[in-house]
Amino acid sequence: MQKQADSVCIRCGKTRIYSKKWIDRANGRGTQITHIEAVCPDSECQKIVDEKFAAMRERRELAESRKRGITIAKAK
Repeated sequence: MQKQADSVCIRCGKTRIYSKKWIDRANGRGTQITHIEAVCPDSECQKIVDEKFAAMRERRELAESRKRGITIAKAK
């Protein structure tokens, strides 16, 4: 599947290509959802973008875990 996507790479600006396509159902039944993964045609650039998103995901998860860990003392 090498069709061009409608978006451009956030790092280099090249037109992205589709790499994967799969069909899923919401909660195992019901509406059919089609997922399409688009990647940069430059594999080195895509690796850098993936690392950047992984770092962003880790920071977000850390912030969420800190937020869940906060307990507020109730006034008596």
